[in-house]
Amino acid sequence: MKKFFVLLALLAFSAPVFAADKYASVDLDKVLKGYKKTDVINKTFQKREADIRVFIVDAQKSVVGATTDAERKKLEDKYAKELKSKMDKLQKDKIAALQGLEKDVRKAIEIEGKKGVYALILTSNNALYGAVDISDSIIKNLNANIK
Repeated sequence: MKKFFVLLALLAFSAPVFAADKYASVDLDKVLKGYKKTDVINKTFQKREADIRVFIVDAQKSVVGATTDAERKKLEDKYAKELKSKMDKLQKDKIAALQGLEKDVRKAIEIEGKKGVYALILTSNNALYGAVDISDSIIKNLNANIK
C-alpha cells in the first residue's frame, strides 16, 4: 500500500510537467506556397521547360527539312542526344532546388521549435487536436531571410 501512495505522489508531481508540453503543427503546403523562393524557382523551371519545348519544335523542323534519309537519321541522333542532355540537366537542377527548399523549411521549423520551446512539431495532416499552427510564423521567417 505504501508503494501505491509513493507512486501516486510521483504521478501527481509529474502531471504538471506533462501538461507544460507544447505541441505545434505545420502545414507544409501552405509554407511552400507562401515562401517567395518557391515561386521564383517555379518560374525559372517553367521558362527552362518552355525553352526545351522550343528546342523540340526547332529540331523537328530541322529533321523534316532534311533531304536524305542519312541526313535525317544523323539529325535525329544529334537532337536526341542534345534533348537527353537538356532533360537530364533540368531534372538534376530541379532535384537540387527542391532539396534547397526542403533544407530552408526544415531549418526554419527547427528555429521556430527552439524559439517556441515546443516538445513536438508535426505536419498539420498528422495533428488532429491540441497543436498550435505555426505555419504563418515559419513563412514570415523564411521570407525575411531570403538572400
